[in-house]
Amino acid sequence: MTDGEYTAEEARWLKTWDDKLAQLASGAMTADDVCQWMWKDKVLNAINVTLQRMKRAERPGLDARRSDNTWVTVAAERGRRKEDLSALAFQTLAFVYQRLKDRGHEFDVDWMATSNGVVVVSVNVKALREFSERRKKSD
Repeated sequence: MTDGEYTAEEARWLKTWDDKLAQLASGAMTADDVCQWMWKDKVLNAINVTLQRMKRAERPGLDARRSDNTWVTVAAERGRRKEDLSALAFQTLAFVYQRLKDRGHEFDVDWMATSNGVVVVSVNVKALREFSERRKKSD
């Protein structure tokens, strides 16, 4: 399947992950670097953006009922089953999983195989409003 046969979303997921696989293969990044990049640049960024959006929604006149969850794609590779994913995808997911658990987040891991032959692993970080309140109380 060529990239032209993927949806725009699938192509974006694949491009991001393929870039990390290429950097790993070239020696520009190590597997640990990829895990750290996923955690800091993707997962933490998505959490912080959602928390900021929720904070802005607290202002008068704005709808505070919007979702307090955020979805982050951890890996996307060509395949039909989760067993088709690379060892790096599993290592990165394990790293992100442990960091979310260590921080006390509620989250789900979602495995999806698209009809175009893309296996996607994502995390749904839930209840960020509650997480933010717990963090405020502990400070």
